[in-house]
Amino acid sequence: MTVGQMANFINADSLAFLTIDGLYRALGEEKRSDDIPQYCDACFTGDYPTTLTDFDENSVDDQFSLLAERVV
Repeated sequence: MTVGQMANFINADSLAFLTIDGLYRALGEEKRSDDIPQYCDACFTGDYPTTLTDFDENSVDDQFSLLAERVV
């Protein structure tokens, strides 16, 4: 769906999106620091501070094994 189609769908006169740097400027920052982002923006950038364990191909840990350790 194009931006124009989205605007039409929600009955808006106009519709525009901010860039990530534009979002940071709106918050009073000069721009986003790629090394250490000033805010959590992972849902916009996909740059998560941790690995996504449910998609980690190298992880073979079974969650049930964690429960077994607690059973006495």
